[in-house]
Amino acid sequence: MVTDSIQLQPDAKWCKTITQLRIAELLGKAIRRIHNDDSISALFI
Repeated sequence: MVTDSIQLQPDAKWCKTITQLRIAELLGKAIRRIHNDDSISALFI
């Protein structure tokens, strides 16, 4: 498993053993919570 925070190499996109997870929503929530001085620990449990 890898995240989509960096682009996969072209040949890795077709590899059946690699699963790419989208993290945009999680990063957005974390940034918002940090900006508002809220806890981010609940996002990662």
